[in-house]
Amino acid sequence: MKTAFQIFRRDVRRLLKNRAATLVMIGVCLLPSLYAWFNIYSNEDPYANTGNIYIAVASEDEGMKLEDGTTVNMGAQVIEQLKENKSIGWQFVDSSDEAINGVESGKYYAAVVIGDRFSESMFSIFSKGLENPTITYYENEKKNAIAPKITSKAKTAVQEQVNATFVSTLAEVMLKVNDVMVENEWIPAL
Repeated sequence: MKTAFQIFRRDVRRLLKNRAATLVMIGVCLLPSLYAWFNIYSNEDPYANTGNIYIAVASEDEGMKLEDGTTVNMGAQVIEQLKENKSIGWQFVDSSDEAINGVESGKYYAAVVIGDRFSESMFSIFSKGLENPTITYYENEKKNAIAPKITSKAKTAVQEQVNATFVSTLAEVMLKVNDVMVENEWIPAL
């Protein structure tokens, strides 16, 4: 054991005499630590600053006219709810072409386009059976390797907004239908 310490001391003395070797030794000791520290710090909370990730939102929904004469535009309602959501950098654009071109050019990380028959599809449960409302999602995977993982969070947020809007509108319509049926004495009041 004594011989091992002597060899170690001799090597350290020789290393300290050579400045280039000392600099390399310090670099080899510090760089992995710095790399680990920055990597751990950056991954501590990756969703904290997602407000800088721009996602275009466009609605082509034309809305629909209900039997009582009111016009309902579910796409506009979803957009209004997304405007309140500040966790993502939502960019509201006028057309789907503008959103898609922005994704292809790299201006936006992703785009969400609400289809033109979105409202009709949402209300199709009352008429001809359930028709799936279309929301098309585009993403630019080339712009950043991590962004698609974070924009999937935005996709989930849009789905949650649509589900919440659908449920609230469905409940509202059901209550109106119930009121009409009670007024016309088709069913007894609850």
